[in-house]
Amino acid sequence: MSDRALISRKITQRVQQFLWAVLAFLFVSACGAVPSQVNTAESPNEIQATVSTDVRVVKHLMGETQVPSHPQRVITLDTSYLANALALGIQPIGSTVWLRQAQQTGLGSVEPYLKDSSQELTILGYGSNAEQVSLEKILTLKPDLILADQDHQAIYSQLSQIAPTVLYPDPYAHDDVRDGWKSFLRSTAEVLRKSQEAETLLNEYERRIQEFKQRMGNRLSSVQISVINPMPEGVRLIYQDTFAGRVIQDVGLSRPPGQDKDGYSSNPLSLELIPQMDSDVVFVISFRDAGNLKLIEQLKNHSLWSQLEAVKQDKVYPVDAEHWYGSDIVTANLILDDLFKYLLEEE
Repeated sequence: MSDRALISRKITQRVQQFLWAVLAFLFVSACGAVPSQVNTAESPNEIQATVSTDVRVVKHLMGETQVPSHPQRVITLDTSYLANALALGIQPIGSTVWLRQAQQTGLGSVEPYLKDSSQELTILGYGSNAEQVSLEKILTLKPDLILADQDHQAIYSQLSQIAPTVLYPDPYAHDDVRDGWKSFLRSTAEVLRKSQEAETLLNEYERRIQEFKQRMGNRLSSVQISVINPMPEGVRLIYQDTFAGRVIQDVGLSRPPGQDKDGYSSNPLSLELIPQMDSDVVFVISFRDAGNLKLIEQLKNHSLWSQLEAVKQDKVYPVDAEHWYGSDIVTANLILDDLFKYLLEEE
C-alpha cells in the first residue's frame, strides 16, 4: 500500500470514529443521562441512594463501569456470552453469532443448541471481532448493558457511549486455562446479578462429572481419548488447553502422549502421519459442512486409517465443532452428552 493510500485510510478511520462518537452522543443526549454516569444536580444523599439502588460499579478489563442493578435490555457480543446469559435465565435482545455458510446442513443464523432458547434475538454480526459488529443495530436497540470481550477493545469507546459496557478477557485468555470458561461464566453472572444461578449450573455440571466417573468405573483410568480436527491444510491433534481438552480433563480421561500437552493443537499433519492420531477412542471434530465432510472422507479412505486400533474396534466418533469449540456452560454439557453417549450408552 502506498504512503498516500495509507494516510487516506487512517484519515477515513479517524473520521468514522469521530462520526460514531457524535452519533452516540446525540443518541444518549436525546434519551437522557448516560446510564453509567451519576446526575450531579442531585443532592449527595440522593446520589448515594441512586447508586446503591439502581446501579452498581463493576470492575473489568477496561476499568470500572456503573451498570444497572437489574439490566433489562442486554446485548452480548460473543456467542459464549449469549449461551451463558440464556442458561442464567436472561434473554438478550441482540447478539453476534458465528458465521454460518449456506452449504452447511441443518444450521441457521444462531447455533442449533441456542435456537430453542433465544427468542426475538437481533443478529448484530457474524463472528467475534470488533469490525464484524454492527454499531448501527446496537444503537437502534437502545440497550442498557453491553457484554463484550477483549476482541472488542477497538470499539469500546463507541460501545460505552451507547450503554454501560463491560469487557472481560475471553475464556481462552485466563491465566488458569483449565477453568477459564468457568471464570467467564462467573464474571458474566456477577454482572447480571445471577451468581447463585451460576453456581447452581456449575454444581450440576460437577454432579454429571461424578456420575460419569462412577459409571466408567475402572475403565476411567484405562481408556485414552484422541481428539482430532481435519482441516484443509492437514489434520490437527487437539491438545489440553482447549475447551474440549479441559472438559476431558475434568472427567478424568487420559490422552495419548502426543496430545497430553499444554497448548491448543499440533501443526497440521499430513495423512502419512495418521498413526499419531490413534487411541482407544477417537473423536473427530467437524463443522459438518460440505468441505469438512469431504476432508473426513479422504481421511477414512486412506490405507493407514484402517490400521488404527480405534477404527478396528469401531470406536471413531464424529462430534460437532459447534460445541467442542465452545466456551460456555451450554456447550460444556453438550460435550458431556457426547462422552456419556459414546463411552457409556453405546458400550
